[in-house]
Amino acid sequence: SSTSRGLGDVYKRQAYGRYVQAIGSNEQVARYAAVDVDRVKILTYMLLGVCVGIATLLYVPRLGSASPTTGLLWELEAIAAVIVGGTALKGGAGSITGTVVGAILLSVISNILNLTSIISVYLNAAVQGFVIIIVAFLQRGKR
Repeated sequence: SSTSRGLGDVYKRQAYGRYVQAIGSNEQVARYAAVDVDRVKILTYMLLGVCVGIATLLYVPRLGSASPTTGLLWELEAIAAVIVGGTALKGGAGSITGTVVGAILLSVISNILNLTSIISVYLNAAVQGFVIIIVAFLQRGKR
């Protein structure tokens, strides 16, 4: 048996992951269930800040510089990756593996559009929005 644990284990098997999921589902119910919501939120935002710092350290050398608009519309890409990865728009459980697959799929689509010049580079966000709409309609049909 393997003792290594991945990020999915933290989310599913550790108290912190269950608390984050409970707060995301219904913050008031999590408070009633004796979850220290403020502490978990602060810890989550601190973890987010560390992840952003690491991502910045990895990205800036590749770009050569940084500007305040460097990460513009990246939240759309993140949401699109999660949705394409299989998480329902109306809420529900997602998976890290699905999100990674969704991010890779969107990156491949973006690279194909950039390399083939089928459409303008400035319309990549529109294509991502179109992919989100298609996946939303597919999820609607799965009911």
